[in-house]
Amino acid sequence: MRILTIFWREYWSNITRRSYLIFTFGFPLFVIALPVVGGIALALVLQTLLPATDPRPIGLIDQAALLSPANRPNNPVDIVFFDNPAIAAQSLADGDIQAYYHIPSDYWQSGQVIITYQTAPASQVDKMVTNWLEAEIRGKIPSSVLARVDAGPIITHQGISGESAAFAENNLLESIMVVVIIYFVRLAGSFTASYMFDTIANESQDRTLEILITTVTPLQLVAGKFLGLLAVGLTQLGMWLGALLILTLGAGYFFGVNLLSYLLGWEHLGLMLSALAATYILDHILAAGMGLKRISSGSGHLLFNSANMLMTVILLYAFYFLPRNPDTFLAVAASLFPLTAAVVLLIRIVTSEVPLWQVILSQLLMWGTVIGGVFWLRRLLEANLVAHAEPMTWPVLFKNGIAGLKRLVIRAK
Repeated sequence: MRILTIFWREYWSNITRRSYLIFTFGFPLFVIALPVVGGIALALVLQTLLPATDPRPIGLIDQAALLSPANRPNNPVDIVFFDNPAIAAQSLADGDIQAYYHIPSDYWQSGQVIITYQTAPASQVDKMVTNWLEAEIRGKIPSSVLARVDAGPIITHQGISGESAAFAENNLLESIMVVVIIYFVRLAGSFTASYMFDTIANESQDRTLEILITTVTPLQLVAGKFLGLLAVGLTQLGMWLGALLILTLGAGYFFGVNLLSYLLGWEHLGLMLSALAATYILDHILAAGMGLKRISSGSGHLLFNSANMLMTVILLYAFYFLPRNPDTFLAVAASLFPLTAAVVLLIRIVTSEVPLWQVILSQLLMWGTVIGGVFWLRRLLEANLVAHAEPMTWPVLFKNGIAGLKRLVIRAK
C-alpha cells in the first residue's frame, strides 16, 4: 500500500506539471510541423526562383515507333507529332513549338532521346516525356521479364563450405525497420530518463529522500518512486507513439502502404518488445543510480549524451557489419550483454539463424539485470543517503575492535 501511495504521488505530480505537458504535446507537434512548414517554404522559394513554364506545345519525332499518339499526355503542355526532324525544326523556328524531342530508330541500342530548343523547357516537360516513354516501353516487355527486372538480383552470402545463408538482401527491410524503431525508442528513452535523473538528484540533494525514509523502508521508497517515474516516462512515450501511429496510418492511406499490418504480423515482434522494454527500464535504473550518487546535473546529462553516442556507434556496427558476420565472438557477446542485446540480438535474428539458447539466455540476463538493478538502487539509497549501522558480522566486529584499540592508544599518549 505504501508503494502504491508513493507511486501515485510521484506519477500525478509529474504528469500535471506545465513543463511536462508542454514538452509531451509540443515535441510531436514540432516534429510534424517542422517538415511541413519547411517543405511549404522550400516549395514557395523554388516556385519563385524557377522560370514559368512555357505554355507552347512540344514536338515529338518517334522514328523507333515506341509511342502511341492516342496515349499522349497533355500536362503541363500538349505534344505534337512530326514525321521528320526537318518539319519539326521549321515549326520551332516559326515559334509554334518550344522544343522537339527526337527518338531515333536505334533507340533500343542507344537509349538516347535528342531534344532541340532555343530555350530549354521546364523540368516538368522532361519528366512528362520520360514518364510517358517509360510507361510505353514497359507495356511492350513481357510481364515475366519485367517482374524479374523490377525485383532485381537477390544476393545471398554463405560460407565457403556452403552452409545456410548468413545474410540475404531481402532482409534489408527488416533490418532498417529494427534500426529505426530501436533508434527512436532509445532517443525517447533518453528524454524520459532525464525526468528520473533530475527528480532523484534533486531530492537527494535537498535531503527529501532521507525524510521519506523515516516512514517507509528503503525498498518501498525505491520501488514506489522508481515505478512512478517510470510510468511518467512511459506515458510520454505512449503519447509520442500514438502520434507516430496516426502518421503511419495516414501515410499508409495516401501511399497505399500498410506498414502497421506488416509490423503487427512480424514474427519477431514479441522478442523486440521484450528487449526494448528491458533496455528502456535499464536506462532509467542507470539514471536513478546516477541521481542517488549525487552526480551533478551537468555531468549527468553529459553521461546521457555519451551513452547516446555509444548507441549510435553500436547501431552502425549492427546495421552494416553484423549481418555479414553474425556469429563472431563479438556478435555473440554483444547479444548477451544487457545494454547492447536489444540492438545486436534483433539484427542477428532478422539476418541469420540465432541459436535458441542465445535468445533465451539474452532475455534472462536482461530481465535479471533489471531485477538486480532495483535492489542495487536500494543499496545505493542506503549507502549514500541513509545513516545506518553495519550488520554485526565477524569482520565488522574485528574492524571496530581495531579502531577502538587505536583510540585507546592515542588517549594514553
